[in-house]
Parts: sequence; structure tokens; C-alpha cells
Amino acid sequence: MEKEKNINEKIYEFESLVYQAGDTGGAYVIFPYNIREEFGRGRVKVSATFDGEPYDGSIVNMGVKGEDGGVCYIIGLRKDIRGKIGKQPGDTVFVTVKERLEEGSGMWTCPQCGREFKNKNQGHYCGKAPESIDAYIAAQPEEIQKYLKQVRDAVREAIPETEEKISWSMPTFWKKRNIIQFAAFKKHIGIYPGPEAVEEFGARLKGYKTSKGTIQLPYDKELPLDMIRDIAKWCYEKGGTQ
Repeated sequence: MEKEKNINEKIYEFESLVYQAGDTGGAYVIFPYNIREEFGRGRVKVSATFDGEPYDGSIVNMGVKGEDGGVCYIIGLRKDIRGKIGKQPGDTVFVTVKERLEEGSGMWTCPQCGREFKNKNQGHYCGKAPESIDAYIAAQPEEIQKYLKQVRDAVREAIPETEEKISWSMPTFWKKRNIIQFAAFKKHIGIYPGPEAVEEFGARLKGYKTSKGTIQLPYDKELPLDMIRDIAKWCYEKGGTQ
């Protein structure tokens, strides 16, 4: 007889950036707790909400690494839900999560990454995060790579003392903490200097879309490289991102 499964009744509440999953249009949030300590295993079915919009899915390991190099666990954020709540990669979303027990759901589970989908063999991104900024840039569409290189060069010029790494699946400049990060999206480059920097440079950021700790630089406008240098230097001297 199968042993009855104990369900964790705790409701987890947190804010997360919406991260882009490769170049397929997918997105996810990061579950900011130790999943094995909380649930006793490495994959958990959950009922979640994103800005109040409900979703049943799973917390899974997709090879995403945190700033300390450790594995992060994620929850997929479907395109239709992003449309309903008006959030896209680079934005911040409020998340609630509770474990669920469901039998016979009829969902298809990808044998490679363990994520669940309504349709069998549904297309999605289940690759691993790039291991370097060079690899990250090389994986982007060719027409976007030049913009990423410009941002990288500007930040590197401003804070040459920092180390380059991948954290939260994004190019990151690090020195004992994440100083500043950036990422490529379909229509813009996202810069992640933290909320204090966005507030500090508010006057110079007029004309650009910002949210909590993020700046969107559209490809159809010239990149403000001087401002990027100044923001990076400010973050290094005054306080970084996460």
C-alpha cells in the first residue's frame, strides 16, 4: 500500500523578477527558498498566483544558477498569464505558492526538464543557463549581439575591478555581491541596477520604461552608454543590485 503523502500547507509569498527563458518566448520566476528543506524533495507540484492570477504547475530545476553558484528552482510563467497581468520579462511580479496534491491531472510532463504542459510535446525551452557572458551573447540573435556587447563594454570600462559571471541566468558584474546585471529581450535590453539606482537616476531615465530595480532600453533608440557607465559606477560605489 502506498504511503500517504504529507502536504506542506504553508503559503509562500514573495516578489520576483520575471526572467526570460532562452529565446523561445518563455518566462519564469525564481522560488527564493530551499525547496528540499521546505518540501523534502527537488520537484513539487504547486498552486501559484502571479499578481493574483492563478496557475497550477510545478517548482522545478532548470539548471538556473544563483549569485552564489548554487541551483535555483523556478516556476514557469505562461504567456497568457503574462498578458492578463501585463507583465513581461524584466518586470516584477508578486507571487504566492502553495503545494498541491493532484492525481490524474492529464498534464504532459517533459521528460528532460520535468515541467508540465497542457499539450503533449508542447514546445518550450528546457536548456541550461549559459556559463559565461560570451556564451550568453553568442546565444542571442545576431542583430541583438552588438547592443549587448556595447552594454558590456560600457560597464566593464566603468568598473574594471569587477568579475564577470552569470547569475540568475543573466550577465552579471560581481565583486562580493551582484553590482549590476543586464539581459536581452525581444524589443529591449534590460538593465538591473537595483531600485535605489533607478531612483537616483530618475531624472536621466525619463523617456525610458522603468520598474522596481529595472530599466528597459529599446533597440530602436541609441543606447545611453554614458548613463550606463555612470549607473554602473554608482552601483559599485554606493550599492549594487541584489
